[in-house]
Amino acid sequence: MRVINRKNAVDKTMRNRKNINGTSALYTSIMRALLSLFALIMFLMPGAAASAEVGALYNYSLSDFAGVVPYSWAGLALDKERDEIYVIYKNNVEVYNDRGMKVYGFGDDPGFSGVIYDVAVDKDGTIYVLSIEGDSYTVLRCNYRGEPVRRIEFRNMPPEFAGIMPVRIFYREGRLYLADLTGSKKVVVTDTDGVFAEGYDISAILDLKSIEDRPGREKDIAGFSVDHEGNMLMTIPTIFRAFIISPDRQVRSFGEAGNLPGKFSVAAGIASDEDGNYYVADTLKSVIMVFNRDFKFITEFGYRGGRPYNLIAPRNMVVDNGNIYVSQSRKRGISVFSIRGIQQGAAVEAPDKKGGDAGEATSGRNELTLPAVMTATTLRIRVNPS
Repeated sequence: MRVINRKNAVDKTMRNRKNINGTSALYTSIMRALLSLFALIMFLMPGAAASAEVGALYNYSLSDFAGVVPYSWAGLALDKERDEIYVIYKNNVEVYNDRGMKVYGFGDDPGFSGVIYDVAVDKDGTIYVLSIEGDSYTVLRCNYRGEPVRRIEFRNMPPEFAGIMPVRIFYREGRLYLADLTGSKKVVVTDTDGVFAEGYDISAILDLKSIEDRPGREKDIAGFSVDHEGNMLMTIPTIFRAFIISPDRQVRSFGEAGNLPGKFSVAAGIASDEDGNYYVADTLKSVIMVFNRDFKFITEFGYRGGRPYNLIAPRNMVVDNGNIYVSQSRKRGISVFSIRGIQQGAAVEAPDKKGGDAGEATSGRNELTLPAVMTATTLRIRVNPS
């Protein structure tokens, strides 16, 4: 009969377990390293974006040295040459750099009168400030510091465009676009000295009167922008459509009513990037929807909630260098997102789950939260760009 030394058997068993556990830990470490390496390769490879999921990453919110600035439905304008964002809020204009930090502000100069509605910036840094006082509007040409230089006198205006009341102004390739969105629904294009160049009767071009004659179906334009090719982009929420009008008055449109991803509930701001993708804010759904140049739905992001990457009733937005600046309600300020994987403009399946008030991340979106860079080096004195 074999006599088994119990102590030796227990020691041997414990040594075997240690060897197994050590091997398992080594295997786990190797697999983790391989997965991390694979993820890094997929991120860095130029072709990786083609197979990566389309989505948005929350970067930061516009801030000053006290923290996130609590704007509600502020106006937005873009200085693309200097990568600066202009925020129009409570009759002041505040300027932010591409790191999301406030660097300058103006609007309290006695040369301004009325209420500041919008601004536009040309390639040389000249600022055009649109303000309304009573039943008239004014466009002031200002220097790069926002100091009024002179009032622009508009000339050669045809009678049918003389009575507009613009609430938006854009600068594109030496021209100013003045857009009356709720009254006459007309857009006037002038040179930077105010000489009339072109006029667009949006109601006539889109044949809105045939719909406006129906009770309760007023067709105010909610979102409006001008892309780098001079196309006018606009949304009309009551008919759940977005329109693109080319300089030669050719019309394209997209959108349909619904609560599913890619459908319009209350469409608001609209913008495009240089690749031809379109971004539409939906105030009721609290999302930004992304469509490719063929109007195929790509993705949407935001959703109502309290997390930094959520949105509450977004309205205005601008797009610059892959970043989307979104203005929203409830003192949530201006949220900045970056978009990944849409360069190819491929449509993807709609997400099957929305982030609710709990602020859940959806379909791999909103994974990255980066604080605004708040260092003394971001604050600077504005100097002549020339």
